[in-house]
Amino acid sequence: MKKTRIAVAILALSLPVAVQATEFQTPGALGMGGAGVARNNGALTAYWNPAGGAFNETPFAMHIGVGVGARGSDGLAENIDRLSDIDFDNVKDFDSATANATTVGDMVKTITVLDDIGKRNGNIALNGQVPLGFAIKHVSFGIYGNFEGYILPKADTVNILPTDASSTPVSVTDLYNAVAGQTYTPSGYFSTDQLAGLAAEFNKTLNNLSNAQLLAAAIDNQLAGSGIPAATTYDTLTNTLIPSLATPGAANTFDKNTTSAMTKAILYYEVPLSYGHPFDFGTYGKLGIGATAKIISGTVYQNQVLLVNRPGGDNISSSDLVDDITKNSKSSVNFGIDLGALYKYDTWLSVGLVAKNLNSPKFDAPDYDAPMANDPTRTTIAHGEDVKLKPQVRLGVAVEPYSWLMLAADLDLTNNDTVAPGAVVGSSVRSRNFGGGVEVHPYSWLRIRGGAYKNLAASDVGMVLTTGFTLFVLDVDGAFTTDTFKVGSSTIPQEAKVQVAMSFAF
Repeated sequence: MKKTRIAVAILALSLPVAVQATEFQTPGALGMGGAGVARNNGALTAYWNPAGGAFNETPFAMHIGVGVGARGSDGLAENIDRLSDIDFDNVKDFDSATANATTVGDMVKTITVLDDIGKRNGNIALNGQVPLGFAIKHVSFGIYGNFEGYILPKADTVNILPTDASSTPVSVTDLYNAVAGQTYTPSGYFSTDQLAGLAAEFNKTLNNLSNAQLLAAAIDNQLAGSGIPAATTYDTLTNTLIPSLATPGAANTFDKNTTSAMTKAILYYEVPLSYGHPFDFGTYGKLGIGATAKIISGTVYQNQVLLVNRPGGDNISSSDLVDDITKNSKSSVNFGIDLGALYKYDTWLSVGLVAKNLNSPKFDAPDYDAPMANDPTRTTIAHGEDVKLKPQVRLGVAVEPYSWLMLAADLDLTNNDTVAPGAVVGSSVRSRNFGGGVEVHPYSWLRIRGGAYKNLAASDVGMVLTTGFTLFVLDVDGAFTTDTFKVGSSTIPQEAKVQVAMSFAF
């Protein structure tokens, strides 16, 4: 118990530092909640902490693996897929002669979805690693492939009004005329109070409560089964759409809407060479100091994809965006410097500190075609955001109270920017993970792991649970949340990762 309290106290002294970087990937440590800075990482020493080379116990070690992951938050993927089912021609050109309840329903759905995209600002993230590491005594080297990609929305909630054949913005009266002459029984989509509230808002223009109630009931019928929460639609109607329809002569028409998805990714390969040197302080423990020099080849991807008013009139789904994330790229080469320290007291306590990419290696982004404001039929050349692998610092603790048990925890001391295109969409996605776990190894050929981690810099994804095992030379690790979101027709956890590897040491 005393040993455990010492480890927890060391973590409690950690203070956050405001520096940006890409996310800290966790090859070989996912099942332990991503904790690896203070552990003996063998062949992965060059990635995790070069100081670990001071304590490598085997003459040779090798690790080869692959890992993939995805993360998403509500508000983007499902809304893109809702847009993909809408006929935008009905929304863009409101023909009074042919408009009906379906036309009105499509208009309300479209504007509700655009409004919700802007308010919730969801995202989709993809990541992957292909580590190939070697260690020979105090020296470690390898090739580490890393991928990080994001999809973020850039919502246009200004240009939302449909127009009629004469390019005159549609009014509340036009909506009523499209549904008049029919009988609509409320489906239960809106509550009684919400229906009454909508009718009251429509009546401010129609000056006929029966007509206003009929229009509210028609919209209720059309939104039933849409998957859009009634509260979301009600908020958009009362606070965005109805006030806009009541503005005479408004020029903010839907044909000018440029709502887009911004895609940004980096694929980079590190070729590191590390060395760790030990210092023996006798009864006070041992200290390892290490450094890594690495060549990095990076490819940056960036693009802007229209979600509405697309050339040719085709619609796009969230799965299409995932497939297209690596289009339009530019490659460059740079180098990086890592430093690390690892202190071991007796055989049971290890404390590690690593600082990666101290020189902030930069990689050039490509230019891309961006739709012109208020005119999505034309494009202009936009300059992509270069990617810097800015310094990231992580502290780790590992405790081995028994020969068959290890506990470990890591904390990012840096609040890391990701590759998400925050400068373009006006927001960013950050990463600062705190995680840890336990590993039981009753036999030399069997290890069982479990743990969890949490991104302290984000509130949209909760605790991520992790697990894994080693059977002889095979390592399998996974991570997942219990909350889900949709990409296309697939329902997946808000965050999910899997790593498979083979490790050898002799």
